[in-house]
Amino acid sequence: MTITQTVAIPTDYRIFLELPRTFPIGVQARVSITIPTVFENKSGIEQAKSVKSFRGILKGKGITIERFREMQREDKALEDAADERQSRKIG
Repeated sequence: MTITQTVAIPTDYRIFLELPRTFPIGVQARVSITIPTVFENKSGIEQAKSVKSFRGILKGKGITIERFREMQREDKALEDAADERQSRKIG
């Protein structure tokens, strides 16, 4: 099951998560939070400062942000496969 909700970042930078009561208690769940690298504000579209900073880290390394994101997806796929193998061993 996937639940998607768009929320405004509050002034205290805290977001709380409440799950539906139909979810079974005690099971493991993967929670993902995606923060956009480009966002729209009152003055228009601007790039998140963390991405601008991150580009500086990658400068001269031959890795683009797109390639870095691809590497993250590959890492996640490996982690998911390892989790699946682990759950088969337990179950």
